[in-house]
Amino acid sequence: MTTTPEEAQGPMTDRDARRLQETGDDVLAVAARQLRDAPVPGWTDISDSIKDRLKTVSRRSRPVRAVTDSGRTMFVADRVILALLRRAVADLDGCELDHVALVGEDDTCTGAALDVVGRYGQDYRVLADEVRTVAYAVFRDLLGPTDPPFGIEGVDVTVVDLIDETV
Repeated sequence: MTTTPEEAQGPMTDRDARRLQETGDDVLAVAARQLRDAPVPGWTDISDSIKDRLKTVSRRSRPVRAVTDSGRTMFVADRVILALLRRAVADLDGCELDHVALVGEDDTCTGAALDVVGRYGQDYRVLADEVRTVAYAVFRDLLGPTDPPFGIEGVDVTVVDLIDETV
């Protein structure tokens, strides 16, 4: 037994017939609208399953202790720090942040090691100083007035080569 499209979707409603007359929509447009409006059986189950899987795949973040201007303790997710570091370094001319390792115990950040890739021919000492200054400003802004518990010397910058020598 074959099912016609009308039987599968049901007959055209009076509302659809009026809309067809008023707007001049063609039958295809009405059918498309009916398909969009029709509930998909099991979609909620599929949607919940996808959400559950995404929760297990999502990247974990380490809380890093920070202090507000008023002296209250709060926490900043390490991935927020990394994202802002990446953005700040990208604003510098001729370099990109390659890797960041936050240094510290538990929820305290006591320094950072940054690997940057620089444009060929740059003065890498000057570049490292610029990156260090920008990175320290990010730490100071995010972690507060009494944090970070390290000075600008706590930011270690290494200029790395684009070529992977393990290949």
